[in-house]
Amino acid sequence: MSVLRWSIKDSLLGYVRAMHDGEIISDGGATDTGDRFEFPATEDPLRFAGRVLLTGHGGMMRVSITDPGIVRTAGGWILEIADPDDTAVRLPFAVLAGFDGVTAEAASLTHEGSDLFFGPYVAGTPVDAPVLGP
Repeated sequence: MSVLRWSIKDSLLGYVRAMHDGEIISDGGATDTGDRFEFPATEDPLRFAGRVLLTGHGGMMRVSITDPGIVRTAGGWILEIADPDDTAVRLPFAVLAGFDGVTAEAASLTHEGSDLFFGPYVAGTPVDAPVLGP
């Protein structure tokens, strides 16, 4: 696959866009298509490059989604991202249900993924499922 298409969590993006100081920045290869983000593949077909940064609330909100990847674990498939505090570390962001190699039926935050939001989302909160494509 050459691209990961993902809207992260549509309601969250709407919330950030509605804030007077909310900003959504895509860089490092990630592009904003208006309804989702596209992250280009790296040498590994299930690792992708780029960053989406969500900011607002006078700097109190800062969520970085960087270099997502899809990884098979003993418990199933997860979507991981670079840890915002140490990009050399991978953070399990969401569990993918029914992943068939291209799409997932559903995705939900892991405990580590929910920690990025400091409270409004808990582990198990649904997020938008990623789609892989050419």
